[in-house]
Amino acid sequence: MKEFKSNDEKILAGFRRFSKILRHEASFGHHGKTRILNVLCAEGPMAQRKLQEEVEIASGSASELLRKMEDHGLITRTTDPDDSRGLIVEVTDAGREFCEKLAAEKSEKAKKLFAALTEEEKEQFAGMLDKIYDSWREQGLFYGDCRRHMHRHGCCGKPHGPGRKCD
Repeated sequence: MKEFKSNDEKILAGFRRFSKILRHEASFGHHGKTRILNVLCAEGPMAQRKLQEEVEIASGSASELLRKMEDHGLITRTTDPDDSRGLIVEVTDAGREFCEKLAAEKSEKAKKLFAALTEEEKEQFAGMLDKIYDSWREQGLFYGDCRRHMHRHGCCGKPHGPGRKCD
């Protein structure tokens, strides 16, 4: 087994190994499509602009992805009665069935991936992951940080969370 200079390096190497496994084992097709369907199944119809913010997808990418999803019968888009320039996105019965199928597959894969841990260990591990995520977020190391993405999105240069607009 490889020697590491620090526990930090060992943990980082572990994250890299796990990310490769998770990309393969926990993949459910197009990630954006899955996130969109999960949000719509959980929250119901919503304005396309709000949905884009909720799943953190740029408007051009979202429009293309939503068009494809609509073509495959997973969602419908209709004119927003409160804003003639906006669209309301709603999951179809086929989209809801797709969500249910994915949820069942995800549950089975999660059981398989974490079978080595007891329920108590899973709870502790989940707590540690939350702590790491919160720390990274405070440092501006997550997707919603405009300091990292201002070159692509013309953003404000400040950290902010999902769904929050730039000042």
